[in-house]
Amino acid sequence: MRLLAHRLPGRSLLLLALGLFVLAGCRAEEPPPAKSADQPTIGTGAASLVETTAVVPPEPFAPPIPVEENSPAPPSAPRQDEPLATPQKHPRPLVAIIIDDMGNNRSLGRQLLQLETQFSFSFLPYAPFTPELAQAARQTGRDILVHLPMEPKEKKWRLEPEALLVTDSPDQIRGKVERMLAVTPYATGASNHMGSRFSEDSARMRLVMETLQARSYFFIDSFTSAASQGLATARRLHLPSARRHLFLDNDQEATAICRQLDLLASLAHRQGQAIGIGHPHQAMLTALTQCGQDALQAVEVVGVHRLVQ
Repeated sequence: MRLLAHRLPGRSLLLLALGLFVLAGCRAEEPPPAKSADQPTIGTGAASLVETTAVVPPEPFAPPIPVEENSPAPPSAPRQDEPLATPQKHPRPLVAIIIDDMGNNRSLGRQLLQLETQFSFSFLPYAPFTPELAQAARQTGRDILVHLPMEPKEKKWRLEPEALLVTDSPDQIRGKVERMLAVTPYATGASNHMGSRFSEDSARMRLVMETLQARSYFFIDSFTSAASQGLATARRLHLPSARRHLFLDNDQEATAICRQLDLLASLAHRQGQAIGIGHPHQAMLTALTQCGQDALQAVEVVGVHRLVQ
């Protein structure tokens, strides 16, 4: 370079320097060769990792939709493969059938207790087979009542032991009721046996109801008199109670009892529930066995405690 500078004149030397300068600038601006798409990135150390690792930005945060406490969940549309829910049917009307005067006839009593229908049984306290049959009734889960004998109007009826009389003092009435409850095992309720005279006396019926209430019994008014004060007195004391709607066997013929069973079911359909009363004799057993299931198929027969209020 020094040799060339000695030989060239000054102007030529200036032009040569300028050309070299321009040539160097063009090479500096020349872009690097393009990298093939299949060519892997080559690097070493931590700096290379930072440059070649893709950073994925986090997904945007969506705050939960506030839901009011105890608010119902929004209804979901049924899936195509799910069957639609079947609408619920109305419940059947309720019927209770009480077999009164239990305890005098062992054979008939046991046959009635063996029927599968959920009948209720009211026992005479001093009948000879009351303890035995009440035990059998308990084993089958039946409602058990004490059938409290009360004085009737007509003198032709034989009075049961410890029958409640209108001439009894308050202490005598309470004492009789307490003893009759004590000798009838497993009972949770009571009803009146006969008693058309006694049950019309509200003051004396109140003594009976107070004694039952003290021992948490319920009461079923057999309603042997249209003027009976049993149900009204029990309701005034807030004692759980109900009344009989139909006697099933005033006519002790099986066909007549079957008609009464049909009538009892119809009555339950009209008013939602009904209570019928029958007695332990062969015609009742025959009717319940032969036509009872058909007559009562459209109702639900329940223990009478279900119908007290």
